[in-house]
Amino acid sequence: MLERKLSAFFLGILALIAVGVVFKIASTVIMPIVIALLFSFILYPLIMAMEKVKIPNIFGIIIVLSVLSGAFYLIIMLLYRSLTTLTLHIPWYLEQLTWIYRDITQRLMTDEFPILSSDFILDYDWGRVVRGYLITLTNSITRFAGYSFAIFIFLLFLFLEFPVFKDNLSKASPKLKKRVIIGISRITRGVGKYLAVKAFISAITGVLTWIVLSIIGLDFAMLWGLMAFFLNFIPYVGSIIAVLCIILQAVVQFYPSFGMVLLVAITMLALQQTLGNIIDPKLQGDRLNLSITVIIFSLSFWGWLWGPVGAVLAIPITVAIKTICLSISFLKPVGIMMGKDHKQKKRASKKQETENSKIENNETEKSQQQGPDS
Repeated sequence: MLERKLSAFFLGILALIAVGVVFKIASTVIMPIVIALLFSFILYPLIMAMEKVKIPNIFGIIIVLSVLSGAFYLIIMLLYRSLTTLTLHIPWYLEQLTWIYRDITQRLMTDEFPILSSDFILDYDWGRVVRGYLITLTNSITRFAGYSFAIFIFLLFLFLEFPVFKDNLSKASPKLKKRVIIGISRITRGVGKYLAVKAFISAITGVLTWIVLSIIGLDFAMLWGLMAFFLNFIPYVGSIIAVLCIILQAVVQFYPSFGMVLLVAITMLALQQTLGNIIDPKLQGDRLNLSITVIIFSLSFWGWLWGPVGAVLAIPITVAIKTICLSISFLKPVGIMMGKDHKQKKRASKKQETENSKIENNETEKSQQQGPDS
């Protein structure tokens, strides 16, 4: 038995490595499919809700895809304008950094405390470094924009295929249909609710960041609002990166007025703490419940695999994987090991049992209603 378990363990590791290599090589094909699947978890319940109010399925799909395409276009255009403005202001910021460095070195340099010569730092081509980071960020945004058409195509087929899939599965095996529908419903509810709440909190974070920084007078407030929106999908690390970058820019822009820098730091920290540590946990409840080790590994793996886009998608993908593992009997120990709190696991399992019974009752009622008609 021990040899079989060890063999299964090492085979699982080899399978994960093989999947990672395939995902890395075929990222241009697999990434849009993964993004489309994650969007379907949020959007398909909206289409089903519209069906309940007598809106035909095809019209619901058109409405959802139209709103999503408008949101995509708006975000991409705002990012493009913000990055264009940032590129135009880079020379001024480099001059400001040079002046700040010279001012600090003149204040600190004494005979008893010699420091590096200003020329040693200033001779380095910092403009090339900044332009390199901007090019990397722009390439990621351009690549994501290029994937948008493929994402919409995959979403369209997913929305159109799901009712057909249910009918075909019912004809092939009614018993299997019940188990599959319960699993899909559990995954859709768990991942969909997490993504919906996270997107809502991230949108509020981005909008409030934009408004607050605009009132204070910090440059590129719109860009920082968009960055706060995307980085909020990365737990722990994302909010820290956003706050540190905003404070760093405030230091460069407002130096030597440290009062304005302190104002920016206090408002950003208060905003992140309120939304990230108070409101978000209350709305999410125990839906995340991921081990910190799993979160770090997920961010490292998906960030290495797909770059900044992979880092943003890492936690939603991990939540989906955990939900799938908890829905399959022989993978359930893996899903439990991905959690962080035993009490939360018990509450989550009880909640899942309740949801499963509701899904079973709904499916039974639907089959009974469809029975006389068929």
